[in-house]
Amino acid sequence: MKVRDITEFIKLEHTVFDLPFVYAGAIIASGGTYYILKYIIILITATSARGAGMSINRILGLRYDRINPRKKDWALVAGRMRMRDAYILAGSLIGLFEISTYFLNMTVFELSPIVILFFIADPLMKRITCWRHLFMGFTIGLGVLGGFLAITPVYPPLIIYLVVLASTFWIAGFDIIYTIPDMDYDRKNNLKTLNVKFGLKGGLTISNLFHVFTMALFICIALIVKNVYYDILLVPIIGLIIYQHIIINPSNLKTIRVSFFNANSFIGIIFLVGMIISFYK
Repeated sequence: MKVRDITEFIKLEHTVFDLPFVYAGAIIASGGTYYILKYIIILITATSARGAGMSINRILGLRYDRINPRKKDWALVAGRMRMRDAYILAGSLIGLFEISTYFLNMTVFELSPIVILFFIADPLMKRITCWRHLFMGFTIGLGVLGGFLAITPVYPPLIIYLVVLASTFWIAGFDIIYTIPDMDYDRKNNLKTLNVKFGLKGGLTISNLFHVFTMALFICIALIVKNVYYDILLVPIIGLIIYQHIIINPSNLKTIRVSFFNANSFIGIIFLVGMIISFYK
């Protein structure tokens, strides 16, 4: 089993979506103080959580991945990774996640099993409800709350809940776009998505609405932080959100990849920069 197969299995590159928001929660909690050691532990915690969640997703979804033509080259499907190895990797990442939460504080450690339960429930949601995009978004959005509690284990202020909601709707919105290539497959195998339920046009309309909510929440956050530099950074954030919808051509898979990864890769990073500037004055 090669390192490349492991990184592909856990989709390591997708940490670019959730890691900035985890750190945003930590930055808000910091109150302008630098917690370098905790920031390092948060990196380990968030990365192992992402890997554990994706490993669980791949294991529980294998029966469907095996018959999905788009996923025929995935390591577990193609046989480059054995199921035993997948379980060992998932268990190791869960263990690393739990250990790292212990070194943050007891509040985060005691709440950590709830995160694992969300990871287990997430891949099952596609068999239950077409609104599972929101569940997945919220599961990742919990990282914002985790980042905050890792620094200050107290009841979070309003801004944290706004950031959780913003990241939830943002991720749910672009996940609808991400699932477009699997529409026919999902329909045949009774897997539930908003595209299957409402058709391509309806799914994209809901994706648009989710991202309108996202932009509105980012603006509400601006009213709380009251920082002109964050206001300026909102321009490219909103521009990228709009751009990913403008470029979509459902018949051209390249535009979906560009919309999903290229545009969204920068949104979280820009938002994190805005939080750093706002709270480290």
